[in-house]
Amino acid sequence: MRAALLLLALATPALAQEKPPEKRTIAVSGQGEVKATPDRAALSFAVETAAARASEAVQENAKRSAAVAAALKAVLGSEGTVGTTRYAIEPRYDVIRPGETREPRITGYVVRNEVQVEGARGDKVGALIDAATGAGANRIGGLAFTFSNQPELLRSALEKAGADARAQAESVARGLGVRLKGVVSATVTGRPVPIAPRVMAMETAARAAPTPIEAGEDTVSATLQVTYEIE
Repeated sequence: MRAALLLLALATPALAQEKPPEKRTIAVSGQGEVKATPDRAALSFAVETAAARASEAVQENAKRSAAVAAALKAVLGSEGTVGTTRYAIEPRYDVIRPGETREPRITGYVVRNEVQVEGARGDKVGALIDAATGAGANRIGGLAFTFSNQPELLRSALEKAGADARAQAESVARGLGVRLKGVVSATVTGRPVPIAPRVMAMETAARAAPTPIEAGEDTVSATLQVTYEIE
């Protein structure tokens, strides 16, 4: 009896140290893409004014900025927002000639008011540019197109990525003479690919023809990295 207990005690640590067999796996990376035309846009405008006195530049800028905001809101209607993103007052200095040792003198002031338009319909971009420049905006900043249904497009891209990953794994398994058992892990990455707007013309408000802006077609892509267990 004591011998049997001793043998069991000696065997127990050995059993505890045994590790389960490692899973045999296949890792693949599936790709999925969905093409669509962006239907929303974000763009920025700025009103820059200059005067000998800061108060004069501020007053002129306030008048023109209010006109620009009103013109943008009239085009947007209930779709999209207009908000100030930056406001600055900066002095202008005269040029010091070579050999002069004096401090530069202030010759005037520049006031800059920047506004951002977000959530605008893509087909209104040209009208927004015309309205803003016609009301007094003298700088146009970045323009970016987006999708109102981006989550839906991303889900479609992910479904395609999943099907692509499964097809790749099945092909590898057939080549190796094994069978897939199930998914061990999956990692998802997906993002819309930014596009540069195609500007056919940038006419000023003085021209009768409206400014045409084309969003073009964009691609929402997704990558799905999947690890399958094999038999």
